[in-house]
Amino acid sequence: MSALRNSRTATVQARGFASSASLRTGPESPRFIEIPPMVQATNPVKPRIKGSLPVPRELFPARRADKPNKAYLDAVAPFPKTERKPNPRSGDPEKAEFKHKMSVLRRDNLRQGLEELHKRKESTESSMMKKSIQSQHQRNIILNQPEREDERLTRPSIAQKMQPRKQSVLQDHGRKKRIAFSKERIASRKALKQAEKEDHLHSLYMNARTFIMTEEQLAAEIDRVFPKGENDAWRSDMQAGDNIWNLGLPPSLFNLVTNPRKSETERWDVSQGRVQKLGEQLTGGKL
Repeated sequence: MSALRNSRTATVQARGFASSASLRTGPESPRFIEIPPMVQATNPVKPRIKGSLPVPRELFPARRADKPNKAYLDAVAPFPKTERKPNPRSGDPEKAEFKHKMSVLRRDNLRQGLEELHKRKESTESSMMKKSIQSQHQRNIILNQPEREDERLTRPSIAQKMQPRKQSVLQDHGRKKRIAFSKERIASRKALKQAEKEDHLHSLYMNARTFIMTEEQLAAEIDRVFPKGENDAWRSDMQAGDNIWNLGLPPSLFNLVTNPRKSETERWDVSQGRVQKLGEQLTGGKL
């Protein structure tokens, strides 16, 4: 007995973690070690449907409000103007009768189908509208309902007086004065811009007399600035000439101070400019 017991123990110890599944699968398989399945079933996996369905056609668009009416049905599936009678001379009267029955059946099916589809559309839209109105009403009730007593009592310890409240807007006593001041300021700015615009237009009108408008004036100005023949002012830049491209060296501060003739000329120009500005102010326009 002891020898038999020892042999059984040796056999069990040599077996190890081997199982029937591991004998059929290799160690690289996930089924090499058996794991007990879950008692609770998992969610059913939805089958994957390949492809996509086309967008359904709108049978009753808003631009065709007359579609389910009788006029539309009479136009799309008109009745025959004359009653068809079987022709005895035709080779197959049964075929003609069958075609007549099929045309009548198609007309009736079209009319009945459009009417049923229109009824189903109206019922669907009415049910959707009712559900939408009910949900909106329920939402308004939830938003406007008062706070529950248990929520008020279990809130964090904040004083009731510190809660935000809806307060009316404070009165602004100086609002009318500020509005009147803003209106006056805007009016003065508009008047200043208008006066500046009129001054610019008048200046343009007064300076328009010197504009070059024709080819003859352009040729005369070119002959005056670039005279034909020799011009001493072009030979050296030490002498100021009439040509705008050769006016000589710019005057220095020493020349402006020591040259009495030039200082008198500049003084005369300044005085003439002041007199001209005074005359413009008195006349109200450019001179």
